[in-house]
Amino acid sequence: MTAERVFIVAKKEFADQVTGWRFLVILALFLAIALAGTYSGVGSYERELDRYAQELATMDDRFDEPGRMTMPAKPPVEGVYSSMFLVLISYGSLLAIAVGFDLVSGEKESRSLKSLLSHPVYRDEIINGKALGGVALLVLVVGGVLLISTALLLVFSFVPSPDDLWMILTYAGITLLLLVTFFSIALAFSTLCRESGSALLLAVVVFILLSSVIPYTTTHIGTALMMEKPDPAAYGGDVFSEGYQTEITAYYEQLNLIASFRNLLSPGMAADNLIQEMRNSLSSGATFEDTLGKIWSSVAALAVYPIVFFAIAYTRFLRMDIR
Repeated sequence: MTAERVFIVAKKEFADQVTGWRFLVILALFLAIALAGTYSGVGSYERELDRYAQELATMDDRFDEPGRMTMPAKPPVEGVYSSMFLVLISYGSLLAIAVGFDLVSGEKESRSLKSLLSHPVYRDEIINGKALGGVALLVLVVGGVLLISTALLLVFSFVPSPDDLWMILTYAGITLLLLVTFFSIALAFSTLCRESGSALLLAVVVFILLSSVIPYTTTHIGTALMMEKPDPAAYGGDVFSEGYQTEITAYYEQLNLIASFRNLLSPGMAADNLIQEMRNSLSSGATFEDTLGKIWSSVAALAVYPIVFFAIAYTRFLRMDIR
């Protein structure tokens, strides 16, 4: 395998995708979803600005009173972007499946794959190039949506600060990882199935399982098996007693364990948790160790799933019988 031939295949795949009608549809749907999330985020941001203005007015009224006053913090613009990316996480995975479900099966149906393999190019170069071209397309879509939404926000005077920029790019990276995850799932089924329709159906079934069924089942089974929440009345109403604090700490540790296990099994919940915890750490000033303890399962899910499914696609393609 040579990198030059991989990039040639990736370039061809990327060009075929960008010049096709499907790319325009996917970009339009992504943009529509992003605008819906942005609209919701702008509404929340304006409500936070109103609260901020009220707090400032209250401080002005109390300016002459003795005592030290703490200035309220102005709400960051990155909250608008977090809302946008959370909506993209909820619905964008299906569009990532649309990018990859027929990368191999479609060429098998049109018999162009056999013609492609007759050229001086190896199978691993083809599958790597197709995967790289698909990921490049997702990068283009996420980057394009981010630029367009930013331009619209700037028109309406929503200007992110330099401190917000790295958080916004982090949200975009998390969203891209989720899209790559479901793209790799679709690519795997594209190599496993003879027909594109079957690959699309199975990929959508896996999407439903990972996004809804598994998180719901995991949460309900976990809460059914865990300890009951301790009752302060059992400790004479003293919530600061050592016994109550030990019990309530154990209770919340079990809740966090269930949430971590759920996030580990569901890429969508993992991406959602990552963005939420990144926002919480920014607003609360939590340490890196505390944040890492809450997001380790989410990071693992977004790292393991694409690797596993791409390995399935890679292995299957190398052993595929092309007739």
